[in-house]
Amino acid sequence: MIKMYVERSKSNSGKHMSRSLYLVVDRNCSKLDIKPRASRPVRPLYVDGEAFEHEVEVPKEYFAVQLRFVKGLRGRVKGEFLVFNSAGSVVCRAVYRKLKVRALRCSDKSILNILTCVCSQLKIPVKRYAIIGR
Repeated sequence: MIKMYVERSKSNSGKHMSRSLYLVVDRNCSKLDIKPRASRPVRPLYVDGEAFEHEVEVPKEYFAVQLRFVKGLRGRVKGEFLVFNSAGSVVCRAVYRKLKVRALRCSDKSILNILTCVCSQLKIPVKRYAIIGR
């Protein structure tokens, strides 16, 4: 059972926005539509909007990818990718800044393929992928 967050909120002025979502994929990049076991509302990052915490059961050989994005004052988007395995432990953590995805902590280089296919499925613009640490 993994706790995942879904959020869409913006500030009162409308200059800052936050978006969080998750996907469940396997190594071949096939997406699995999964319903959460439990859902409860939580407080969003900004005032306008809503946020929910979902409890998700991930099957074996599948990965859950949590995506969090924040749009700042000048329209720049920063984000974070967290890849969980079916046991619920973090397999990879990557950041998204300046149209680049940098994998900071990955246990396996093949996890980067999961990040590339998630970005292509969601049509997230990416110039370059890099692996920084192990």
